[in-house]
This record gives sequence, C-alpha cells and structure tokens, in this order.
Amino acid sequence: MSGMPRFLEAFELPAARRGWPRMVLMVSLLPAMLACAGGSRAAQSPGAAPATTPDTRSPSRAASPTPESVAQPPLRWPVRTLSHVDLWFHAFAMVSVDTGTVVPLYRRGYRDSITVQKNQRNVLTALDGNRETLARGLQRGGYLSAQFLAFDYNSWADMRGTIERFLQLEGDPRKASDEVSARRMMQLAGLFQTATDREWLRLFLSSVQDEAVRYFDAEYLRVFRERRDVITAVDSLWQQQYRAKFERFLNNTGQRQGDLVLSLPMGGEGRTGPGQTQRTMVAVPFPGRPADAVEALYVLAHEATGSLVGPVVADNVTPAEQRTGTADRAVASGQVVAGGMVLTKLAPELLVGYQRYYLLQAGVRVAPSADAATVNSTFERTFSLSPVMRDALRRQIDIVLGGI
Repeated sequence: MSGMPRFLEAFELPAARRGWPRMVLMVSLLPAMLACAGGSRAAQSPGAAPATTPDTRSPSRAASPTPESVAQPPLRWPVRTLSHVDLWFHAFAMVSVDTGTVVPLYRRGYRDSITVQKNQRNVLTALDGNRETLARGLQRGGYLSAQFLAFDYNSWADMRGTIERFLQLEGDPRKASDEVSARRMMQLAGLFQTATDREWLRLFLSSVQDEAVRYFDAEYLRVFRERRDVITAVDSLWQQQYRAKFERFLNNTGQRQGDLVLSLPMGGEGRTGPGQTQRTMVAVPFPGRPADAVEALYVLAHEATGSLVGPVVADNVTPAEQRTGTADRAVASGQVVAGGMVLTKLAPELLVGYQRYYLLQAGVRVAPSADAATVNSTFERTFSLSPVMRDALRRQIDIVLGGI
C-alpha cells in the first residue's frame, strides 16, 4: 500500500511503515498528553469483564516491592504484554488479506491456525460471520493504518468507548468533551471520513467485541499463563544483555523511551508507532518457548531502523518504480537488510540467527547444517537490494552510531 495515510497527509511526521507508509499518529496535534504509557496495566483482558492478569512490564520489577526496587526509576524500555493491542491486531489479521511484499504482515499461518482452533472448539463469532463483508470493506477503504491506533490506549474498554463516542458524534472531533478525546477522534476522523467508512468501523467494532467475549479473552489468558516463563526469558535477555548494546542507536534515532510489546499475532514484520506521550511502541512476536526469546530482539532490530530506510529508498528509485510497487518492495527488503547491518555493529553474535529467522519468515528454508557463509549468501539473494541502497544504508547507520 503506497501513499501517506489520509489523516497524515498535511503533516510532516518521522518514520515510515513497511508495506505501507510507517504510521505515526497525530500525537502532536493537541498539547494535552495522557499519563505515561508505562503506568498502564498490561495484559488486561479486552472483553466486558475486568481482567485480573498482572502487569508484565519487565518481570524483574513486577515482584513484591522492596526498598531497593521502590527507589529504582522506571525502565526506559520495559518488556510488556498488552491484550487490547493484541485483540486489535488479531482482528485485522482475521479479516485482511496479507499484503506483505517480502515478509508477511502477521505471524505465518496465523489466521489459518486460529480458524482450525475455533472449529475444533465449535466457536463462531461475529468476526467470523462478518469476515467477508469486513474484508471487502477493508480492501476498498484502505483502513489498515488503523491498526496503529491501539498503541494510544490503556485498555480495550478505553479504546472501544472512544470509537463508540466517535460514531455517535458522526465523526466530528469538534464535539469531543476534552482535548485527549478530540485528539483521538481526529485520528479516527482522518481514517474514517465518510458515512460509509464509519459504517465499516461500526461493524468492525461490534465484531471485535463479540470476538473478545466469545473467544479472545479466554484464549489470551490461557496463552499468557502458559508463557510467563517466556516473558521472563525475553526480559532477562533484553534488560541484562542487549538493551545497553542497542541504547546508542535507539537514542540517536529518537527512540530513547519505549516499550517492547510481545504480541501473539506478530511475525517478523512487527509494528512500530507512538504510544501515549509519544513513547515508541514496538510490537514484536511473542515467542512460544523461552529458547526462542531472541526472536523478539531480531524483530526489534528490524523495527529500530524504520526511520532510515524510507528516505534511502526514496532517494534511489524513479517515479515509475514508485508507481509499480518496486519502491515498496525495496523498503520491505531494506528494512530486513538494515536490521542485519545494525546487528553486525551492535551484536554480531545474533546476525546468523537473525538471517535464518527472516529467511524462514520469507518462506525460504536453509538447512540447519548450513554454515554462516551459506546463510549469508542466501539472505542477500532473498532480500535483494541495489549496491547503491546498501551503501547508503551503511552510511546512515554509521552516522547514527557516530552520533552525528
């Protein structure tokens, strides 16, 4: 999908999404800001009943407080789980055709695996029943950028209430009761401008709510409880070994504060956008086993380079290549390549694993016995990029790490 999302066209905003432009919501339109996103509850059940799952911001900080832990400042990049974000991504994954040009937008086979599971349990929700209608409207209206809206909310109840109010006011942000609501409604109004757009949103919202109550809430809690040790493994790997290695790059690309969000629907494409108070929110895969914890860091490396790739590609493609989709494919490949370049500089011990992971994401299998040279050559063939673009990306990464 090409072109700036409709409600961003009039604003100069940093960073572009892969597959479609990198979505950065209009968080600076109004001066009011919500409380820090780090203070919201994580892993809250999105359905009607309030959740009882604990805050999972970095398990090492989630234990009973001691005088030492109370005195510690908040983590700058905590590991979190946010069920309302997962519910929203899950719903889009279930009704959209995956348009990823190089790497799938969601975990490979996600929708099929959920459909099989629902069939086995004899579960049918409104999201299933309305899928074809929603899929046609999604393709026609181009609403995929609405995925990123979830980053700006504390919970599903908060998000659902805002959307319902937006629909009641027929999409007019001027009728909002406060500045925060007006800002959020402006975001919605930019994406859902017409009565037809809002009717699609109304059907989608009611379908997502039914999905939450009949299926997603219970399934999310089940998986969350099974994967507590995975959260601990990711947190330990990130906070104790790799955050310090990434810090300079994150700081120099304007990502000093952020949240690493483990997300069940996510695959290698990941999602990045601003949360409340413009903390960078990066949704990465929620690994299935502690042994796979490093996958979250592979996707973080991929996502962290987003602001660098778009300008490099734009400077090195023709208008005709922009129209034919060549530029979109170059951005998608460039994102993967740039992530590998960053790891070469910051954590070279992760590079071969990163390359294997993204080859698998692209549907290319490499024998477990293949050596590093074979993996690297296969990686470069799969994620092809012109020498000019590769050199430009290397220069940009060197500049960032040099602090210039």
